[in-house]
Amino acid sequence: MFGRKLLPVLKKLPGKTKIKTPSSSIQGPFNDRFTMLTYNMLSPYYMWPQVYTYVKDEYKDWDYRHRLLEHELFYKYKSDIICLQELTTNDYNEFWKKQMMNRMNYGSNFTAKTPPKYWTKPLECMDGVGIFYNLDKFEYLFSSSLYLNDLVGTFDQQELHYLTHHNITLTNGAGDVIGEDSLYNVAKARNQVCLFVMLRHRESKSIIVVINTHLYWKYDEVKLVQCLIIMRKLQRIIKGLLMGIEGVTYSNVKILFSGDFNSSRDSLVIKFLNGKIIKHGDINLQNPMRAYLSHSIYDDIPEDAYVHTCYSGKLKGIFDYIWFHPGDFEVEKVLSGQEVSKELTHLNDFGLPNKYHPSDHIPVLTELRIL
Repeated sequence: MFGRKLLPVLKKLPGKTKIKTPSSSIQGPFNDRFTMLTYNMLSPYYMWPQVYTYVKDEYKDWDYRHRLLEHELFYKYKSDIICLQELTTNDYNEFWKKQMMNRMNYGSNFTAKTPPKYWTKPLECMDGVGIFYNLDKFEYLFSSSLYLNDLVGTFDQQELHYLTHHNITLTNGAGDVIGEDSLYNVAKARNQVCLFVMLRHRESKSIIVVINTHLYWKYDEVKLVQCLIIMRKLQRIIKGLLMGIEGVTYSNVKILFSGDFNSSRDSLVIKFLNGKIIKHGDINLQNPMRAYLSHSIYDDIPEDAYVHTCYSGKLKGIFDYIWFHPGDFEVEKVLSGQEVSKELTHLNDFGLPNKYHPSDHIPVLTELRIL
């Protein structure tokens, strides 16, 4: 089943930065490198028949896809930090949590979404986001979950007034207009979540806050609201860290923000994370954490390093991100997505998943160096 493999490709980074092989890497005073992966697994309950018409039935089978996922995460990539989206509650509790610990000595945390109104399956089938981390390299300190419909606890009265009076056009899955509603109501009705995990890098003693989320799949303004909620909550967490943990200072707190943002690189969300001011009526929105997060891995690699990270039929694009501050981390290696595009063209496939790839997303893997 694993006869054909996509192997990591080292890409030369622009400027003075060079890709180093492990044998030639110049090590600092500590082991300052680790790998990080973000991956939307494609929940078995989101394998919608009307969407994945191009996928053969045997490749939709969850047992088949699960074996591919196990091969990727345990053997092919084996990243030090793994951020997974569309991970179901039951699969986390019954398999990944236990197996990651038993096979690789990885700790983990998970938070599930609340079920939507249409949900008829058991709660254990609901998906969420999980973070797994190599306990040989990282010490677990703290974790927190966040529901991305926490509007009242995040926005002031002027902002709430805008959210309740600004309407957005609603569409169905095919893109047809079906009405309109306030931005407040639409954002409030969403069930997306975010997970924060704080780790201490054992050798450098750096405090690393890892964030994993999966933003709503449509309406740029809703995704922007969700991202702003994450950033404001993160701001409070950082302030709490500085006051609550001995030895923690601004200089040794580093942040990694990852996930499936369902947002292209020219979207409102990405502009917001890049530090640009987004004007909404009389309100100007700017990322309060821009001093910590202003840079994604795509800023450090060639334009063609990734063609897409999502290959879901007609929906294709770069939607999966890892954000950080360039003064905290340096990208050493990346996994290119070019081979996937070439493979799909060769096989005349419309998209993923297929025989060799278990999800409609590809894993975004990078090696980072702590600065």
